[in-house]
Amino acid sequence: MSSTGQNFRNPCFCNPWSSSKPVISSSGISGGYTDADLAADMNSLTFAERQAMEEDIHGVADVIEETPEFVSSKIEEMKQALANLNSQQRQAWDRAVFLRPALALDGLFHLIFLRARRFQASEAASLMAAYLRAKRDLWGDDLLIQRITWDDVRVEPDYMDLVGR
Repeated sequence: MSSTGQNFRNPCFCNPWSSSKPVISSSGISGGYTDADLAADMNSLTFAERQAMEEDIHGVADVIEETPEFVSSKIEEMKQALANLNSQQRQAWDRAVFLRPALALDGLFHLIFLRARRFQASEAASLMAAYLRAKRDLWGDDLLIQRITWDDVRVEPDYMDLVGR
């Protein structure tokens, strides 16, 4: 059994790359993968793996108790993780903090990304950096630290020519 707990000798439906049987053929769903195969794959999972898969499917997860101490410690971890990002990843974050220094201290802004990544500070820091990078790429420095509204979304005439309107 691997370190993730999955037995790679027994193919699993939830990991199509581990199966030697084609799940989907060029003509649609393959007849080679039956309900019995699916049942065997599900039975080969541990209880924790099945529960995690069901939670993913149904959008249900464990509740994380957000005590003030826990949240503040995770925000500090996230700030450290942001500082540890390489300069290319951190470029938009650095520019946003330059334009609005209070952003570095805005716990609620950090909390949005921490909640999105279930309080995994390094993942939340990467997500925040990617968000700011995308926002800067799309709208530039002018709107990097502003809330985007419908008034900011413009359809350029060249684009209208491309879609034929």
